[in-house]
Amino acid sequence: MPGLFNRLPRVPLLLPLLAVVMVPLLLPAADKPAPSAAATIRKALKARGVQVRRATPETVSGDRAIKVHTDLVYARYGDRSMALDLFEPPPTGRLRPGILVVHGGGWLKGDKQKFHALAKALALRGYVAAAVGYRLGGEARFPAAIHDCNAATRWLRANAARFAVDRKRIGAVGGSAGGHLVGLMAAAAQVKSLQGRGGHPDWSSRLQAAVVLAGPMQLATGSVARKSREQPDASNANKWFGKTVDEAPALYRLGAPFTHFSAATPPMFFLRGQFDSPAANVPAREKLARLKVASIARVYHQGRHGCWNQHPWFDVMVDDIDEFLADSLGDPDPAGLHRWTRWLSIPGVDVFRGRDRVELVVGPEFSGKVLQLPRLNNPVRHVELIDPGARSGKPQKLKLVSQVNRWDIPLPESSAAGSRRVRVATVGRPWVSKLPRVVSAKTAASSTIVLAAHDAVPVGKMLRYEPPPHKNTLGYWVNVKDWCWWQVYIERPGRYEIVVFQGCGKGHGGSRVAVSLAGQTREFTVEDTGGFQAFRDREIGGVTIERPGLYRLEVRPRSKARVAVMDVRRIVLNRSGDPRAVSGGE
Repeated sequence: MPGLFNRLPRVPLLLPLLAVVMVPLLLPAADKPAPSAAATIRKALKARGVQVRRATPETVSGDRAIKVHTDLVYARYGDRSMALDLFEPPPTGRLRPGILVVHGGGWLKGDKQKFHALAKALALRGYVAAAVGYRLGGEARFPAAIHDCNAATRWLRANAARFAVDRKRIGAVGGSAGGHLVGLMAAAAQVKSLQGRGGHPDWSSRLQAAVVLAGPMQLATGSVARKSREQPDASNANKWFGKTVDEAPALYRLGAPFTHFSAATPPMFFLRGQFDSPAANVPAREKLARLKVASIARVYHQGRHGCWNQHPWFDVMVDDIDEFLADSLGDPDPAGLHRWTRWLSIPGVDVFRGRDRVELVVGPEFSGKVLQLPRLNNPVRHVELIDPGARSGKPQKLKLVSQVNRWDIPLPESSAAGSRRVRVATVGRPWVSKLPRVVSAKTAASSTIVLAAHDAVPVGKMLRYEPPPHKNTLGYWVNVKDWCWWQVYIERPGRYEIVVFQGCGKGHGGSRVAVSLAGQTREFTVEDTGGFQAFRDREIGGVTIERPGLYRLEVRPRSKARVAVMDVRRIVLNRSGDPRAVSGGE
């Protein structure tokens, strides 16, 4: 949802309702592959035209020349040197945020090259990114790895002037075991025993933002502790600590970010795949909420553990990480426009993406033609043509025509031989993916889940998202067999009231519609609102969510009374007993 991370509040947090992915997972039949199996996911995504492939520096493209400094020594322990690889974007004349990137591997394997793709992607967005190598469990047990990560943070501050890094804006991103280390870096900067003797003791190791990709925040309880007890020989934690959780519970607590969360913990962003235990973040987020620390969580459609290292998840997760870091640390490139071939690549058109717009430079061969574009998962503020040869010198408003699976922009005739520029101004960063959209509450303090029309997945022959400035609705619902769904991850069990913001033309009311969520269905009759773009809140009843998990909300017509069923701008889920959200407005 555009603007999700804007101005993360440090206010009392009612643990947010997060919208994201889909139906509670059912156990598969014995003769069917599990829905979380890699082969099953690849097949399902292939049917959507999506290829799963590993993210590497070669698959991460951009129009900036990134300078890579390899094997920069950040700490020495006797004869042992610890190094990082730093990805430096071109100078801008301003200080930039610095980001430590910490690889995973169960504390026992992996190296700094593992996260080179992520470091490069962040550098392309304007951050100075350092991929950190740290001592693995086979070389040195806990707390050696966290000593190294904190030493790397201090080194980056000490060398900030060399790379134009703002010492007051340092964040970190880590995956799996690296996510645990980033959580510990964020939570325990005040714990002297976790700082180590890696050098630059006069500099702080404190972070201003932390991104955790499926890293465990608890070690003395939860899945890490269970494996320590039930599968001691297979437990990476047992090898890393040198003891089981029952032999050294205090050591496990010392190593757990959860233990050290405080009001001084910086904003945190938790990301997990659909098949990677999303609810594992709940205890950590509840504690952060009590401490009034801002946190955001996202779940990704059909993602498994490590999905952040694979396209297509890599692409959308990096965009979300960038948005969180920009809101938490300051945007390193607020006015930048960069090539965006992932969205559209056709001869005669150069595509550029900014924070709030897409710009297409079109050649003269498109004069009088219709520009066909993949649909963006964004509302649109306006579309305009910037023609250097126009007499008025002012942008010309263009019409955007919504089709079922694309958007059309008719271009006027031009006798000029040069290129023209089409600007599509969006609400939020332009976003597109063949993965179903991840929907989230706007802030961690929100008590509602808002399912906007642009986040829905339409199914059928005619139903589509019709964007603003003309509409901003699910519309053209003329086929009673067409339907739509949203992915929803609900973190707080309880009773949820469903509010449908519906419109219907004069004399066209009376259609029957069913809304289903968590195996419960509520039906309502569409009301005549005086116009398909005249919307009214309809409270249609509630459903009970018994446990945190993945659900799918579906809207299916039962009957059509007149020419069309209705238009829907959004559906809101209000948790009973929580303050009600205002549904009206854009």
